[in-house]
Amino acid sequence: MMSLALLLCPFAFTMGAFAFSGALVPMAASLGVTVGEAAALQSGFAIACAICGPLLAKLTSSLPRKPLLLTVLMLMTVLNGLSAIVPGYSALMVLRVLVGGVGALAFPLATAIASAGATDDGRPAAVAKVYAGIPLAMIMGIPFGSVLGNTIGWQACFAATAIVSAMAFALVLVNVPTKFPLQQHPAGSREPVGTAIVAHLAIMLIASTALFTLVGLLGPIIRALTGFSGLGIAVLQVIAGVSSLAGIRLAARYAMVQNRSVLAVLFFLLAVSLAVVVPSLGLKQAGSIGLGTIFISVVLGPVAQFAIGATVQARLAALAGPSATFVFALNASMVYFGQGFGIALGAVALDLSGIVSAPAIGAAIALTGCLLAVWLGHFTKNNFQTARG
Repeated sequence: MMSLALLLCPFAFTMGAFAFSGALVPMAASLGVTVGEAAALQSGFAIACAICGPLLAKLTSSLPRKPLLLTVLMLMTVLNGLSAIVPGYSALMVLRVLVGGVGALAFPLATAIASAGATDDGRPAAVAKVYAGIPLAMIMGIPFGSVLGNTIGWQACFAATAIVSAMAFALVLVNVPTKFPLQQHPAGSREPVGTAIVAHLAIMLIASTALFTLVGLLGPIIRALTGFSGLGIAVLQVIAGVSSLAGIRLAARYAMVQNRSVLAVLFFLLAVSLAVVVPSLGLKQAGSIGLGTIFISVVLGPVAQFAIGATVQARLAALAGPSATFVFALNASMVYFGQGFGIALGAVALDLSGIVSAPAIGAAIALTGCLLAVWLGHFTKNNFQTARG
């Protein structure tokens, strides 16, 4: 039950970030803004998380982890509940920024708790279980939000997230212990850890930015390629979530394999997943061709991105030592800054050049990540092996 409790923390946070992504069109009409401006609510949330996560982790580093996590979950419950009843766009943006900033500790705290309770050999699997909360949110939480947002109204997305956050609070309260054993780390790991951590954080930033040029506009892109609305969008979101879970399972098995081409191959798959929809969007090929391309995209993209993310998270767990919560917060910061930046790039591209330019930009960013991963594999291999002892 401890694993379930910790998994539900990133589940609730991710659901809150993107539960309304499949309802952007009706939400924008309701709020009297453009689709790009509605998508910016996700960007504001993600960038607030990116900025506040490391700062809050540093400021709260001396506090016990369980009470701190409970406080974060309680605030997420309240702020998501307020988001469901707020009257206008400006106030909603303020609340999304607040919940993104305050909730930034949910994922790193849950990961740090799971890592602290695991052996060295069991740490990748323990971290992967917590990380699985993100794709499970994509499988269940976000598609459920799409259905609610297109049938009841966008406010229902945030009300549902508040309920899930309250459930996470209750499960953590009951099932997570207050104290954890201290982990032992090799004395010789200190010098190489800094370089390896920075390199892996850079990889995470690029991967998140690339994928979310498309994910932030997934609802409108699915509409353009297939004509689907609520339920159809939700089905494709479920497929994306299942693919994400497959990526995490892949990483749990191969995260510690010292093959410098692994991340480069994953980045190449990410680039393909983004590029495949560009011709169909450019030629406005809705129907079976559009459905085929978006299906390929929602299968390949999440597998690649979440395999990259879980690999980075597992390696950071081995490298971070007593600074685990802060390093995980930095990694979450890269994830959410990348998401925010990717969503912002996609929204600007949508308003300036049309929807086809969003995944095209993402594909170019992913190819840049592919080149960096080749260099990174060569540069960090020896450092990572030394840190592992």
